[in-house]
This record gives sequence, structure tokens and C-alpha cells, in this order.
Amino acid sequence: MNVCVGVVLASAIWLLSFNAQAQSAQKITLSHDGIDRTVHVYLPEKRPDKLALIVALHGYGSSAENIMAYSGLNALAERHGYIVAYPQGTLDAEQNTFFNVGYEFHAESNIDDIGFIRKIVSHLVSLHPINPGQIFATGMSNGGDMSYLLGCQAADLFNVIAPVAGTMMVSNADDCRPSEPVSVLAISGTSDNVTWFSGDLENAGGWGAYLGVDAVVDGWAGRLPGSPNEKSKTIEYANDNPVHVRTYGSDDGIEQVVLYRVEQGGHDWPSARFKWWDIRRFFTLYAMGFGEHQGLDASSEIVGFFNRFRGTQRS
Repeated sequence: MNVCVGVVLASAIWLLSFNAQAQSAQKITLSHDGIDRTVHVYLPEKRPDKLALIVALHGYGSSAENIMAYSGLNALAERHGYIVAYPQGTLDAEQNTFFNVGYEFHAESNIDDIGFIRKIVSHLVSLHPINPGQIFATGMSNGGDMSYLLGCQAADLFNVIAPVAGTMMVSNADDCRPSEPVSVLAISGTSDNVTWFSGDLENAGGWGAYLGVDAVVDGWAGRLPGSPNEKSKTIEYANDNPVHVRTYGSDDGIEQVVLYRVEQGGHDWPSARFKWWDIRRFFTLYAMGFGEHQGLDASSEIVGFFNRFRGTQRS
């Protein structure tokens, strides 16, 4: 097939697929603290008697539509019986969308995103048969940071979280006292040039002082009950970066803290679905067979992690 024809064909196929998913997601507006905020909500066509809920949070300067597009969570939600809520952040002084996790340049912000997300959950639980013990959070970058903050401050709702390319501000980590044990799946790249894997305690990057990924994961492991057991393994991929997996398990084996450390991985969502405007990514996927990725699939791992707790969560 001619490459140019392939580009057009694959772009058309992907756009049709994404448009179908986007059309099946409802855009709702909720008022919180006097601000009208929007949320895209995906409702699976096939619905079990009890649904689970994923709240998926976009990165700084991004949008609900973007994370819905690149994560591919809607297709997984359809398969596994999840509702997915994609909240939209508010605009900061630089007109960038954000979730308020305490970055230095947001010190004057009084945006209550914890309260807003609680309102989203309450609204959806009132409308749909969502198991209140099966509510999960994930997010990219700033959304990953927000997932950690939900684990700290809203563990009564979110006691299983999966941050991607995220970290914790030092002040949030120091004040983190979850109301119950929290299970965590963290995915981060060692060459991330935005959320530095080693952290930034001196605030050289201007975001504020934040912990390195290993310290963040060690902190969550330390919050598990008892004396967590540590296991590790390395997954080798033929055409992608190896991934070192470190797992901590609580004494009773229910709670877990897992780190997927992507060696030489950058600031991205591993195996993000094709974005038509990213020509370089298109040619990579085209060469591999229209999107068949042979490396770590973050979305599948995240939903698989959440699925482990569908039977053990409080009901």
C-alpha cells in the first residue's frame, strides 16, 4: 500500500472510531463553588447490574477530550463494565487548564478540585447503579498528581489509584494521611523531562518542590498495613523500552503498590492511541501495523489493575 494512501486511510479509520466514542460520551455541566464545570461521561452500552467508575484526569494545559482520545479507556470500559468520567480542569492565570495540586505558581488559587470530583462521583452514583466500593482514579501528569492527592484526601471514595507520569508535591506528601489503605499503580519513565523521575526538591523546574517517583512509591508502600512484601521483575519488549516492575503487597494480600518504571521512557502515556495530528507517531504505528504496539500498554494495565479490586472492594 502506498504510504500516503495509508496515512489517509488510517487517519480516516481512527477519526471515525474516535468520533463514535466521543458521540457516545455525554458532556454534562456541574456547578461547584459558583463555577460551572464540565465533565465528559462515557456510559457503556452493555451494563452489568453493578457498574464501576473510573475518573480520568487530563494533564496540565490539556483537556478531557484529549485524554479520552489517547487513552482508549472507553473501549476498555465497554468491555469491562465501567463508566468513565473525564473532568475538565479550570484555567489558571496563564490560560492553561489545570487541577489544583499545589504547584508554586498556583499558590493563590482557591480552586477546590477535590470537592468538584466528589460532586461528580455523587452525581453519577445518584443516576447509575455504580458500586460505591468500585470507584477508581487515574490521570496523566498533572492528572496523575491529582490522582495521588485524591488518594490522600478522598480515600473513602478513591482507595485504588493509577497515576501516569505523576508525582507528589512535598507538602502534599508530608500531609498525606489517607482514611484507609490505598492501592497504587504508578507508571513513570526514567527520562521524563517534565516530571523528573528523581524529583525536584530544590524547585529548579519552577513547579514547586516535589518528590522523586521512587520516594513517592516507597511512601505509599509504607502506608500499607503490616510489613509489605516486595517483589520485582523486568519485562522485556522486542521493539520498546524494558519495564522494571516493583510490587509491594500488604500482609493480607489485598492492597498493593506497584511501580512500572519505563527505562528511558519519556513524559507520555505508554501506548497512547494514535493522534492524527502527530505525524511522527503515525508513521511509527503505520510501520507496526496500524497501531499494534508491542510495548507497555498503560490503559490495559490500569484497567487490569482496577479489575483486581472489583471483587475485594467494600460494597
